[in-house]
Amino acid sequence: MNLFKTKINLQELLKTFRNAKPGASPQGKKSFIKADKQVFVIIGITFAVAAVVLLCYWLYMERPYYEKLIASKDELIKTLKFTRDKQRKIHENAVAAYEEKLANEYVLKSVHDGKVRDYEQKLNSYQSSYVTKSDHENVLKDLELRLEEGDSSQKDLEQKITPLEQKVSILEDKNLDQKRLIEKSLGFIQKERDRLEALLVQQRKKAFIPSLILPETKNSAISTRALKELVSIKDRLKDIEDMNVALKPETYFNIGLVSYYNKQYSEATEQWENAVSLDKNNLKAYLCLGIAYQEQNMSDNAIKVLKRAIEINPKYATIHLALARIYEQKNSIDEAIHEYSKVIDIAPQTIDIHNVLGSLYEKKGLRDEARNSFALYEKLKGERK
Repeated sequence: MNLFKTKINLQELLKTFRNAKPGASPQGKKSFIKADKQVFVIIGITFAVAAVVLLCYWLYMERPYYEKLIASKDELIKTLKFTRDKQRKIHENAVAAYEEKLANEYVLKSVHDGKVRDYEQKLNSYQSSYVTKSDHENVLKDLELRLEEGDSSQKDLEQKITPLEQKVSILEDKNLDQKRLIEKSLGFIQKERDRLEALLVQQRKKAFIPSLILPETKNSAISTRALKELVSIKDRLKDIEDMNVALKPETYFNIGLVSYYNKQYSEATEQWENAVSLDKNNLKAYLCLGIAYQEQNMSDNAIKVLKRAIEINPKYATIHLALARIYEQKNSIDEAIHEYSKVIDIAPQTIDIHNVLGSLYEKKGLRDEARNSFALYEKLKGERK
């Protein structure tokens, strides 16, 4: 019973508190809002007073100091500018004084050396073109003495000159006969030269010696008799050349061919060099000279000569072919491929070059290009058949 009553009393107390709480809260809220407004007003007034105080402090204390500081800074800047201008003026005056001293008291060494050199050259030219006055006067005196002595001996000289003039006249008559004889001999030698030059060309063609010494065109079956006749004609032409009678450029080329087939390779090279020096457009001589250089292990000279020939006529396929073979022997594969390609561009009928190009591409490891070259060679070979 007591417990039950106690529980009822607690519940009644709770209800009493719940009923009392709504009535007390509005009053509490109203007093709290009023207190907050008073605090904000006080804080605002405080800030306003502080701002006014700071502004007054700035206007009456800091601003005059700041303006004084600015004025002193401007004065300092003016002083520094004046000092700088003064120092600059002093520096400019000093530089001008030194420049004036240099201009008035010194001369550039290069100018001095140049003028000294000019005067030395003039002095040397005077020494080579003029004589001194003392030497001139001495020579004049000597000549005057000799002239005086010469007047006395003039009659003796005239007596000696007369027989000498007679002898000179006789010698001139004899020399005139000799001159006519020499002219006749020279005419005969020139006719003999022309005959031998024509005979050399005729005998070379009879012996089936081609104008090029490429491996494809060489005549390895030339008879000993024909070669002997050609060597005899060559020797007679060289004897005529020793008489200071010039040969034709083409004759030097033909003599080179005869010497080459007679295995006189150095003489053949010399004759072809004479041919190209007399006729810059003799491409056959350039070609033979380049091949001869290569056969004598002078590949650099051979390449130089053949390149010169290509400059004269870039469309001569045989020169490109010879140059390509030299590059191939030197193992310069890229240059060889380039020259072989030039041969095909100029002379497409040379189908064997495609086979050579295929081999070179294989050496470089270019399998696709090699396969295409071999295939094109087989195709063109089949079409030709």
